Amino acid sequence: MPEYDRSAPRPRGNDSPITRLRLAKGLTQAQLAEIVRCRQVDISLWENGVRQPSAKSAIKLAHALDCQMEELYDME
Repeated sequence: MPEYDRSAPRPRGNDSPITRLRLAKGLTQAQLAEIVRCRQVDISLWENGVRQPSAKSAIKLAHALDCQMEELYDME
């Protein structure tokens, strides 16, 4: 079984905008959750498209990830 650094960010097989932005900043889900002041599971749910962040959380995410709020969503 390959060894990996559990504290290092990794994609987890997901290509959501939030995941891409988080990885570009070199953050783990736990680190982003701490900055945004939410739970790591919330980050996971948003990244996997199970839920969308509230407007308040989206503002915090955009600030933490240094992006526009629109960049957090797949707008297809």
